[in-house]
Amino acid sequence: MAIHRVLPSLSAFLCVLGFVWSSQYDGYKLYEVPISTGHEVQLLLYLQHHRPSIDVWALNKLGPKRVLVPPILQKTVESFFKDYRINYTVKVEDFGKNYSARQAPTMQLEDPTFMNSYPTYDEINDYLVQIATENFEWIRFRIIGWSVEGRPIRAITINPDKQRTIIVDAGIHAREWITVSTALYLIKKLIEDGDQYRILHEYKWVIVPLVNPDGYIYSTETDRYWRKNRRRLSDKCVGVDLNRNFGFRWDVGVNLFSGECHPGFRGYAPFSEPETRALRTVIDNNPDADLYINLHSFGGYLIYPWSYDSAAVENVEDLRKVGVSAARAMWHYGHHEYKVGSSSEILRYQASGTSIDYAYSVGIDFPFAMEIAEYGYSDFQPPTNAIAQIVKESFVGIKEMVYAVRKLKAETKE
Repeated sequence: MAIHRVLPSLSAFLCVLGFVWSSQYDGYKLYEVPISTGHEVQLLLYLQHHRPSIDVWALNKLGPKRVLVPPILQKTVESFFKDYRINYTVKVEDFGKNYSARQAPTMQLEDPTFMNSYPTYDEINDYLVQIATENFEWIRFRIIGWSVEGRPIRAITINPDKQRTIIVDAGIHAREWITVSTALYLIKKLIEDGDQYRILHEYKWVIVPLVNPDGYIYSTETDRYWRKNRRRLSDKCVGVDLNRNFGFRWDVGVNLFSGECHPGFRGYAPFSEPETRALRTVIDNNPDADLYINLHSFGGYLIYPWSYDSAAVENVEDLRKVGVSAARAMWHYGHHEYKVGSSSEILRYQASGTSIDYAYSVGIDFPFAMEIAEYGYSDFQPPTNAIAQIVKESFVGIKEMVYAVRKLKAETKE
């Protein structure tokens, strides 16, 4: 179909999306809070627990936090801040009005590599089918499970005959679009630049570019800041936080993530969600994987277990070495700073039921959550002209993690 025939309907579609996003957040305020202590983090957790319609962004990020508050709760939140002597500023007076134009997605018309736009769900699947078909000799493409709403969750395996394995997943949180772009770029580099990165091809790569397809579609079409899956829980509440649903120490901190409407609701049981069960099959089938990377945004962190507890894991020093190597490499490439450590060290709070804790529990020695650094003041949606820079920087970090793990394992054998 000619592009000029698509554009009128496309323009109308984007206008509708802009109206939906704008009206949905009309009157919302975005507060910035200069958090500096673990006690203040706990206060925000308490606030969100009792007022789940409040959205605390990047709570796992040190420094200023952003709190998105609906009109009906703004006086309550401001009183809470004053009572507990928490300083704050209003960053955006009317979030819907200020952000609607920026949130409209750029449709993919000419660039099939997704370096200048965020892909739709259908475009992601078409791309994966295409590359698997064109490289069938050394790439496998399979469905590992089905989402709550019945969409396939797909994994692509590169170099399936290799013994040593690396697992990467993305899009477990719906609004973190840049993680999906990063996973697709990683696939692209492994396919197109095999001669340049020969060491990377000594591994079998199992990559799940979109763990949460239902949430991703809902985020791109209805609510840009949707985080969870689309499990219908009650008349008022929808969604389980998939990265609180894994079956290792799932019930730790039960009060914090037990409310159905809470943005971090952990579900009614470990692995209650088909999306986490799908990812579990990948992890369980590769318990001796050299490296597992769970992609997130935003923050600029390389996080290793434990997430649920402050105790140090057995190989914490090796994990730190790998993380520091990757952080240095990304700093030299793009000058974004990455902090390295466990949740209790650098995030000031514990989270139960995470994928990295589960991966470590089944025997994967090097599991990391990579919180991709924010680009300027862009929250969960870096501008499209920054996608290329961000995914390239993230690739540098992933590559360095592989090299660092490889070096440590070689030293252990000696």
